Amino acid sequence: IPAPDGKLQMEKYDLRLVSSTRDILRAAPPRAASIALLVGDPVFDLSEDRQRAALKELALPQPEAHVLTAAFSPDALSPGGVSRDQGTGTTLPRLPGTGAEVNAIADLMRQHQWKTSVYTSELALKTVVEQASSPRVVHLATHGFFLPDQRIKNDRLGLGVNEPSGLEDPMLRSGLYFAGADRTLAGEPTAQGLDNGVLTAMEAGNLNLRGTELVVLSACNTGQGDMRNGEGVFGLRRALQEAGAQSVLMSLWSVPDEETLELMKRFYAKWLAGMEIHQALKEAQLEMREQVKKSHGKDLPYYWGAFVLVGR
Repeated sequence: IPAPDGKLQMEKYDLRLVSSTRDILRAAPPRAASIALLVGDPVFDLSEDRQRAALKELALPQPEAHVLTAAFSPDALSPGGVSRDQGTGTTLPRLPGTGAEVNAIADLMRQHQWKTSVYTSELALKTVVEQASSPRVVHLATHGFFLPDQRIKNDRLGLGVNEPSGLEDPMLRSGLYFAGADRTLAGEPTAQGLDNGVLTAMEAGNLNLRGTELVVLSACNTGQGDMRNGEGVFGLRRALQEAGAQSVLMSLWSVPDEETLELMKRFYAKWLAGMEIHQALKEAQLEMREQVKKSHGKDLPYYWGAFVLVGR
């Protein structure tokens, strides 16, 4: 937002977004060890056999089936339910740039003696996120979703009635997609011992993020919701903070791979070097703004301004 003198408000003021003014007074929990979980570029059309092989490779226990799986059916995600970048019908496009992103961030972290766990391609599973235990940073680069109120019916949850649902809780209507999600979007039942590839905000609220300093939701509208009520943003953000995350970094529109990778590298480099987290994002965005102005001849916030940081 430009001021009358031409400067942006973010250049003149130190702007902070919090869920509540109580966040300002809330004592921070003990900081977790410098461990990071980074997930990107899921194979959304992962078959059941390949998913079992991935679990075996990771030596992870098989997850229990989630009773809310039935809420995700093709007609529930018909046009209007997902962002325009996520394809049509029951398939999600791959995000290869996010794989390069999480690997580049992991390299930066290792230079600062962080321990990193990177999961991409067939290993970018919902189970990996669910079984995380209080990493200091969680970086998830994937598609997000938001279901408008009118598309959720009680019969989607197997309650036997077909009327506007009282379950218009954004915790049920927003979330993230991981490897194998296409099968769920196609209406296939979740096989025994496999996750459904869809992490709802309600499920995200049960993650073990106590002591987690930062959760980053990168790429393709991960912070976007219904602009009429904002609940999509509110649901996922609130879930992660209830799970213990102190701050959540989200994108508000579809972000370009190259510029997002550069922004993330600048942000992490500044933060890992000791800069306060909000200041690190602000300076990284202003640097990207100048780079965009030089390369495009004008200021285009699309390339640098999508991410917002909410938290202490």
